[in-house]
Amino acid sequence: MPSPNALPHSLSSHARPRRRLARLAACVLSGAAAIAPAFAQDFSVVLGGGAAKGKVECIDAFPCDESSAFWKLAGAWRATPEVEVQLSLFGAGKFDGGDTTDLGTPFGGDFKVGAVGLTAGYRWAFAPRWSAVARLGVAAVRTRFHYAAPFDGSKSKTLAEPLGGIGIGYEISPQWRVGIDYDETRFKVHKERGALRMLGVAAQYSF
Repeated sequence: MPSPNALPHSLSSHARPRRRLARLAACVLSGAAAIAPAFAQDFSVVLGGGAAKGKVECIDAFPCDESSAFWKLAGAWRATPEVEVQLSLFGAGKFDGGDTTDLGTPFGGDFKVGAVGLTAGYRWAFAPRWSAVARLGVAAVRTRFHYAAPFDGSKSKTLAEPLGGIGIGYEISPQWRVGIDYDETRFKVHKERGALRMLGVAAQYSF
């Protein structure tokens, strides 16, 4: 049975958004590598992951699960001891939910969410080796929805959404910092936007 929107989805149309996201990720990493020599000790790489929760609409007779796991890879540049700019790539896994068509037909499926974000953050050193950070910026959030039976097909959408976060960290050495981060943005495919919340651990290595 076709999808509720009765729109054709070719294999090539599915691949194009994935290729665009892959090219964007490559630009993030190559850009970070390009500025590293110029700013030496002000440049760092962040790797993190943890639990994610995506706010979805639950539809009777279809699975509903708002929990998933996420990963994050970022390059950061410290403009001053307190101010840091971060370019990040993250994937938030899969959430089960659904929506209704304009005619009121319910349908279910799963949401797969990924994004590229740019934020500016302020770091406050409140104790020896301890610091807190707050970040605010924007993210290009791509969401693909796969329809569940009796429908088939998928639909994707990429939107600019606000991205914010807070964190607390401990400096193990001049190069290494570990901490706990919380980030939040939004995602959308059909009519409703859902909040995406991510809580996890992160390790930051400064060059």
